[in-house]
Amino acid sequence: MTEKELLEQLNELKSIKPNEDWANWLLSNILSQSSFVIASEAKQSQKPKIHLVSFSFLHQYQKALVSVALVVLFVSTFAFAQTALPGNPLYPIKTLTQNARIALAPKDYKPVIRMQIAKNRLQDIAQTHQKDNIALLSQNVQKDLETIPKELKNIQNKNKTLTYSKQVQTEAQGLKDIISQTQLQPQEKEALEKTSQEAQNQVLSLIIDTQDQINNCPTYLKDKLTNLQNDFAQQGQNLIQWPPDDINKVRVLVSDIENDLKAGNCLEAMDKIESINQILQIHSLDIKVETSKPESSD
Repeated sequence: MTEKELLEQLNELKSIKPNEDWANWLLSNILSQSSFVIASEAKQSQKPKIHLVSFSFLHQYQKALVSVALVVLFVSTFAFAQTALPGNPLYPIKTLTQNARIALAPKDYKPVIRMQIAKNRLQDIAQTHQKDNIALLSQNVQKDLETIPKELKNIQNKNKTLTYSKQVQTEAQGLKDIISQTQLQPQEKEALEKTSQEAQNQVLSLIIDTQDQINNCPTYLKDKLTNLQNDFAQQGQNLIQWPPDDINKVRVLVSDIENDLKAGNCLEAMDKIESINQILQIHSLDIKVETSKPESSD
């Protein structure tokens, strides 16, 4: 087919027009497709949308959450402070917790805790390279070492005195070596070593004396009992001011001590002697207070 014949056939096709039935069919198909698209869009618009979870409830617990966060912060700070050394900003918190341990410890057990902390502080001084603050820290350690023998001597129960003195003696082992490792000045080291040695000597002497008292219980207790009976007799007219219960209590204790001595129950007798001493001390203080009152003028 030539090009001219092809053009003639195309011109004939242009003259062909669709009949009315075909046009209606095409229109109905277009309308049906349009309705399907609209329906699909409507369904998609009706699907539930995903919303993010609202955290507005946090506002109600804001104060509680802040408090918890602060508690966690303080606990973490105290925990980290326990590994701090002199010169570290957290070290004052460490010394504060150590002082709190001493203050909260039972009275008779304070010397043991005080020695443990004194040793820990000396170890801190030995590990740090700071030289500015360790002199003051060493002075505080010296004060603690001087206090320990005095606290041990104030323990009333001889059994506890012996037990805690031995614990202090054990904790004090190695102090001289630790002091030698510090960066303190020579005169500061010498003073600290001297205080440490004197404290250990006093503790050792207390251990020996207490052990001797326990081992030689009958002789020791007989002398103590004689002295108590003399003190009790010297009260004289002052006994009139004593409550009857206290007088009867002393008499019962004296009788029990005599029985303990016969039975060889030394420690029980020593505890009862301390009880009598406390009663006598209380009433002697009452007498001093009464005699120190100024006379009223008419």
